[in-house]
Amino acid sequence: MLSSSEKLMQINPNDFLPQRRPLPVIVLADVSGSMEGEKIATLNAALAEMLQKFQTVHDTRSHIHTAIITFGSNAQQILNLCPVERVKLPTLNAAGTTAMGAAFDIALRMLQDEQQMPKRSYLPSLVLVSDGQPNDNWEEALQKLLDSERGKQAVRLALGIGTGSDCDFDVLKRFVNHPEIPVVRATEVSKLMDFFRFVSMSVMARSTARNPNSNNNLPLHMLDNDDLVFD
Repeated sequence: MLSSSEKLMQINPNDFLPQRRPLPVIVLADVSGSMEGEKIATLNAALAEMLQKFQTVHDTRSHIHTAIITFGSNAQQILNLCPVERVKLPTLNAAGTTAMGAAFDIALRMLQDEQQMPKRSYLPSLVLVSDGQPNDNWEEALQKLLDSERGKQAVRLALGIGTGSDCDFDVLKRFVNHPEIPVVRATEVSKLMDFFRFVSMSVMARSTARNPNSNNNLPLHMLDNDDLVFD
């Protein structure tokens, strides 16, 4: 029979800590042929930096989980939703057209999959990055995403790379669909890094907030400068 001191030694203090709730971050990344070269290289660097920042967050309320969906000629989930400390970031390569609607379909399935995203999860952040115009049936797919329970409540952020003639900013505005959250326009490729720093700070602010489900935690002041032009 164990003594009282031996029983105490068998107790794991972590068993008494509150279980952290997942805070999902899903990136929808354009990898069409127009992203080839500096754009895709910068996007890879920006994602790596974002994940490094996420891994510095240690909070008792939330636990950041990340997934990546890419879309070129087709869409695929190249990174399953998992805790950031377990992420092995794949290298993105650019080729093909812009199947954005197919990416919306995958995102919707993820939001509805309780194996990947349990009911106890905080509201997800959906981050869309594109430099072009979708060439598939994106409107119906986007509407289904926005009409879904988690999709309509998600924190949705979007970056368009290039000018109005390069990228369809109206599509991105419909994706964000929030009066206080702008669609960011990066007229220079280097601004990709600035956008993902804003994403990082947004998620980190939510993760440590009293209410991580609130949009009030977004550091929108980061966008009000010369580094990023936004609509």
